[in-house]
Amino acid sequence: MDIKKDFKPITWALIPIAVLVNGAGGWLLSKLDTPFYLDTIGTIFVAVVAGPFAGALTGVITNVILGLVSPGYIPYWPVPLLIGLVAGICANAGMFKTWWKVVLSGLFIAVTAAVASALISARVFGGVTFNPAYFLLEEPLDKIATALIVFVIARFLPEVVLSRLPRPENVKPE
Repeated sequence: MDIKKDFKPITWALIPIAVLVNGAGGWLLSKLDTPFYLDTIGTIFVAVVAGPFAGALTGVITNVILGLVSPGYIPYWPVPLLIGLVAGICANAGMFKTWWKVVLSGLFIAVTAAVASALISARVFGGVTFNPAYFLLEEPLDKIATALIVFVIARFLPEVVLSRLPRPENVKPE
């Protein structure tokens, strides 16, 4: 895995845009009071088109900025890092080329995020709480929807843009 390949100038340009998309998506959906968060669209997009480490960095930067506004985010910094890593690994394995593989990727991302969040909550708050609706419905639906949104966005990228990305092969149809 060539990390230098992933961090092209376009990656550095995408990261702040992705952080903004993460924050705006999360803020908007929280105001609409939906069961979706859609606060990782930017993280997953960067992970898919630029690799797992770029996606992980995008997630961590988002979390640090959110932590400045709301300190409750700070202990959860490993969650978006893991989301970026898992999404990038799935994309590198060809899991963002067909819709049904994207759904599977969304499930992998959801399980990773839910388990990591639960472990951090247990550590920070001194106990495990299990919310079946979150684990079985909200998190999987959110991450599957987010992964599908990224899939659609990537499919509509013009070839001139796609060719400049570090990992265009991750989104080109089979």
